[in-house]
Amino acid sequence: MQTKWFQPASWRTQEASNTRTGSTSPQPGTTSSENSGKQTAAENPGAALPPGDLLPFDDVYRTAGIKSPRMGYSITKVIEMLQSEHIRHLPTETRRASVLMALEAAGVQADEVLQDATIRQRALNSYEAIQRKHLEEYEARKGQENCAIQAEMDRVTAQYLARINSNVDEVAREKDGFRKWQNKKQHEAQRIAEAVALCVAPSGPDSQAEPITVLRELAALPKTAFAGR
Repeated sequence: MQTKWFQPASWRTQEASNTRTGSTSPQPGTTSSENSGKQTAAENPGAALPPGDLLPFDDVYRTAGIKSPRMGYSITKVIEMLQSEHIRHLPTETRRASVLMALEAAGVQADEVLQDATIRQRALNSYEAIQRKHLEEYEARKGQENCAIQAEMDRVTAQYLARINSNVDEVAREKDGFRKWQNKKQHEAQRIAEAVALCVAPSGPDSQAEPITVLRELAALPKTAFAGR
């Protein structure tokens, strides 16, 4: 029995193909595109599917080539019988007897149903294994993309940090220059005050005002006080 999902295909083959060719993926809400994608997935379960969208069990069985058994008594038929309102709440032995009675009445051997169950279980396990492998490949590929994105983020962050540090250094240099200017300004103010003190006659024979005090007093005088000098 040949299963189509064993054909080589990645978890997101269509996505990778669109990325290489530059085509745009259909936007959500486009019914025709969604139906087309589902039909492709049903034909090849190993192909890319929309995120979180895997084949229903019936499609897995059909793609695996599982045919309806004689008289239609597959294991799924037995499951439907067991879900019937007539026997679903009965004791286990009663339910078993009902199933065996139905199989006997249809002329179907229990071994045929068990064989069908085994085939379906193998199909599900095979599909799960293939999809797990595709998912792991998809995760690894996205992990590589994330590493590249992180590296780009680190590079850009380093560039901006360098610009920030450069601005901080420039401000520090400006502050240092301003502090030096303030020191020189204080020295200059002291020299001016000393010169002003020598230009002003003392108010009394015992007056020994500090130069800076004299400068402050002169600064407080109105401009008219110097008009006649």
